[in-house]
Amino acid sequence: MKKRRQGTPQKTHGKPSRRGGIKRRRQAAQKGVETLDRLKDRAAAVRGRHRGEARPGEPAAGERHGRERNGRGVTYLTIRGNEERFGKLCRDDFSYLMAQRIAAPAGVREILLPQSVVGRAQSGHGWFVDEFGGPLCFREATFDRVLTELERAWPDLRSDRVRARRSALVERVRDHVLARLDTATMGLETVDGPLLGAEFLAGREVDTAAFLKGLVLAGFMDEEGHRRMAHNWHRRAFDGELYELGGGEIRIVDVARFEQTGIVDPGQQAWDDAALRELEQLGVVMPLESTGDYLWPRYDQAYFRRRLGEGVCDDLALIRIGAEHGFDAFLGAFVMDALDTYDKHLLSYTSKGSDQALAEEIQERWRERTGRPLASGEEILDLVWFAAKNNAPRTSLSSSHRRFLQTEAGAREPTLLHHWSFLQGRPLADIKLGFARVPAREFYEIAHHRLVAAAFPSSLPSFHTPIDS
Repeated sequence: MKKRRQGTPQKTHGKPSRRGGIKRRRQAAQKGVETLDRLKDRAAAVRGRHRGEARPGEPAAGERHGRERNGRGVTYLTIRGNEERFGKLCRDDFSYLMAQRIAAPAGVREILLPQSVVGRAQSGHGWFVDEFGGPLCFREATFDRVLTELERAWPDLRSDRVRARRSALVERVRDHVLARLDTATMGLETVDGPLLGAEFLAGREVDTAAFLKGLVLAGFMDEEGHRRMAHNWHRRAFDGELYELGGGEIRIVDVARFEQTGIVDPGQQAWDDAALRELEQLGVVMPLESTGDYLWPRYDQAYFRRRLGEGVCDDLALIRIGAEHGFDAFLGAFVMDALDTYDKHLLSYTSKGSDQALAEEIQERWRERTGRPLASGEEILDLVWFAAKNNAPRTSLSSSHRRFLQTEAGAREPTLLHHWSFLQGRPLADIKLGFARVPAREFYEIAHHRLVAAAFPSSLPSFHTPIDS
C-alpha cells in the first residue's frame, strides 16, 4: 500500500477533508499575520534609526528634537496636535513658491508645486522653520494631506482635481509623442500650449529622432536593472576609485494594506527580493509585470530602495545627453524627467511608471521599424555611470523638475537653459543650484571635468556679474 505523504490531507469521497482545509487556511492566515508583524517590527526599527524617535525621558508626543550637522536644532512634529500650524506653513510655503520665477503658467505651477511643499515639509525647509530658523519637520506629510490644507484657500486644489489635471498633462505628452514617431520633425506645442506648460518649448520644432533619443535615455536611467548593470559594467569612478551607486523602484501599493504594515518610508532602507515578494503575496505591493491601471485612492505609489548609496544627478545626465546628442535630445530628456515627477501623483497608475512605460514603447516601435533600438544598452549604462553622484568629482546636486523650470536669483534664464549655456561655452551666472544650493562655480567645474574624462569637448566655465534678483 502506498504511503500517504506527511502533511497531505486524507481524502473523503474524493474531496479534501474539511478539517484539513480549515487547517491549511489557518496556517496560511497565521503565516500572513507573522509576516505582517515582522514587517511592522522592521518598519519601527527603521523609523527609530533614521528619524530619531523619542525614547523615555525625551520630548512629549508630537514634538521631538534632533540636531543638524550645522548645529541648528531640528524639531520633528506630528501633524496631529499641530494642525493649525501645519496648515499655515503649507499655505505660506505654497504662496512663496507660486511667486517664484518659474517658466510655466499659473495653472501648471499650482499642480506642480504642492509636490515641492511636501518635500519641504518633510525636511524642514522653506517656510517650515521656527522663529529661530530651526527646521520644523513633519515627516508624515503627504501629497494629499498638503492639498487638504491648500484647498482651504484655493478650492480648485482638491486632491482629485489636481491629480486629474496632472494625469491629463502626462497623457498629453504621451499621445503627442506616440502620434509623431514616424515624422522627421516634431513640434513641441499642442492646441493647449507647449508640452508640460514649459514656456521655452513654445513654438519649438525638434528633430524627432534626437528628441526621442533623449526621452528614451532619460526614461531608463532611473530603472533599477540598468542602475545595477551600470555598476557592474563600470566598477570604478573616473579617478579609478571604487564607488557606490544606490537605486530603487517605484511600486504600486494597496493604500489600506500598506498602512497596516506600519511602513512609513520604504526609501529609508534597502529591500531585497524576498521582502518584496512577501509584500506582493500579502497584496500590499503589486507585481512589476502586472497589467492594467490601478486607480487612486485605493492604490498609490511608494519608492522602495533596493541598494543603499547615492543615485544619479539629473543635471549631469541632461548635460551628458546634450553634449553627445545635441539640444533636441537635451529637451527630450527634460520632458521625460518631468513625466517622472508628475507620475508620482496621478488618478491611475501603470506598473513601472508612465516614464519607463513610454520609453519601452518608443524603443519597441523603433526596433520594429528599423531593426535596432533607438538607444543601446551600452549608451544607457554609460549615461548612468557618467551621472552617478559618487563618480568623480563627486556632487550632491540633483535638480527637481521645478528647479529646472525656475530662474534662480541672479540668473537670466531657467536652470535648464543655464545648463545649455554651459555646454555652449557662454558666460554663466554665479548662482546656487538645486535643493542642495550647490554653488554654480563648483557644479560646472565638476561637469567640465567629467565631460573631459568621458572624452567630450568642454571648456572651463566662465562667469559674469550676477544681475539683481
